[in-house]
Amino acid sequence: MTTPQKLTLEDITARAEDEQISPVNFKQVKLTKKYLLPRIKELHNDMLLLRQQYDQSFDVSLNKGGKSYPEGFCQEITLGVKSLLEQKVDAATSPGLVALRDFVRNGGLAKRVWGNLRNQYFQNAFQFGSLYVDVSNDTVDIRKDKVEILPLSKARMFPINDYDGYADLAEKYWKGQVYPNRVLPDLAVMFPLFLITPDGNIGLHANYQTILYRNMQHDFALSEKFLFRNKRKTLDLPTPYHEKLVAECGACVIPASDEELRSYFNDARETSLRFDVTRCQGMLDRAIAV
Repeated sequence: MTTPQKLTLEDITARAEDEQISPVNFKQVKLTKKYLLPRIKELHNDMLLLRQQYDQSFDVSLNKGGKSYPEGFCQEITLGVKSLLEQKVDAATSPGLVALRDFVRNGGLAKRVWGNLRNQYFQNAFQFGSLYVDVSNDTVDIRKDKVEILPLSKARMFPINDYDGYADLAEKYWKGQVYPNRVLPDLAVMFPLFLITPDGNIGLHANYQTILYRNMQHDFALSEKFLFRNKRKTLDLPTPYHEKLVAECGACVIPASDEELRSYFNDARETSLRFDVTRCQGMLDRAIAV
């Protein structure tokens, strides 16, 4: 028997905060004003060139949820542009990327972020100091510009700190209905909710890095709060979906009671589930397969 790979609380915390919007302090404001704002048009143009380069490399025949590129491909585009940016920025010669390189070398913050945009969308973007930089601005409305750069204070992008806020935004963004997970209770500590979309698909949520690791950081208190105190806690899955999960995923015929659910949370804490990579990965694989 091999010893399972272990996470530490420091690992989990770092992953939970990796994609979170960082507070803008005086240093970041000062560096942004010095290096980026004087070259804001050039930075926009260079980020647009990177986006166009990524577009040319992408197989536009692919679709996502029945949507054609770029609609719905926010994460893929942002990650793709991030990869291109990392390849080019150190040896940059164009004015916008040179400004960004100098900004970072002098302590400027440049990172990919994920969160709630204007209480309407899940959004992948970049934070450059006090700037919000979106290279997938056309993925909801393809008529919009590909790249948008705004002060973070005007962008209205907020962190997602719990499953209550995640569920509210999921229903609005995907136009679906959220239900508590009481039929796959062994997964509920990490994946506490189902989303049924208008096209009839059902999925377990959420495996987004930020909220997944934030829940683990707090020893599953976020999923526990959602299942026992959220306004949706008494909702039952519609019968056809429940029966499908029973037949195909081994779900419980009778939804778990509060007492049964609490036993899974107790077990997760007693066995230090959040630090066990092997068990957590197994749960993630099962959740994705639903």
